[in-house]
Amino acid sequence: MIFCSSHAFPVRSQRLVPWLAACLLSGWIWHAVGPIPTCLAQSEKAAPASSQSQSDKSSTSKQEPEVKEQSMQGTVSKVIDGDSIKVKDDQGKEFEVQIEGTDAPESKQEYGKEATEALRKLCMDKDVRVTWTKKDNFERILAQVYLGSEHINATMLRDGHAWHFKRYNQSKELAELEEKAKQAKRGLWGTEAPQAPWDYRKENRAPDKPDRS
Repeated sequence: MIFCSSHAFPVRSQRLVPWLAACLLSGWIWHAVGPIPTCLAQSEKAAPASSQSQSDKSSTSKQEPEVKEQSMQGTVSKVIDGDSIKVKDDQGKEFEVQIEGTDAPESKQEYGKEATEALRKLCMDKDVRVTWTKKDNFERILAQVYLGSEHINATMLRDGHAWHFKRYNQSKELAELEEKAKQAKRGLWGTEAPQAPWDYRKENRAPDKPDRS
């Protein structure tokens, strides 16, 4: 016995297949557990969920590896400018170090010589600890530099000898130190019209600082 619409009809076996096909197309076949189209619809809805689950597992398995911090002890052998130095380790090997998060005025720029001299007085020939997680595209270390417990990166910004290089560094602490130096007109902020080093380089078509990404 087949139930079609609201009536029950006996169906002979030789006519069963074409009759079932017609009823399926019209959506009127029912059975004890409900309409077939509904079951099919539920099956179709379940498929994307399975696909999404596989996608989630795939994205989870592709997590970026953690970057391990490296460090070394050494002596400052040269001050290049207001934001870069050379450090010689205990094996006599020399490394060029960029003081990460800072951008000091260029040598030919106003306050450039003063910034270089300030860094020289701070750390030249002194033992420092250098920590980093990456290098720039010239293989120079992008570092946090410590003189004992003093953080040189922070000191240069606090005293107004460099700009906070926000393009590559989003430290709130360094941003606050720069702002306080501005308000107090310390260092370069006491000059008549401080110009950001990156703007100076752009105007003079000088190479920008190496890519920190």
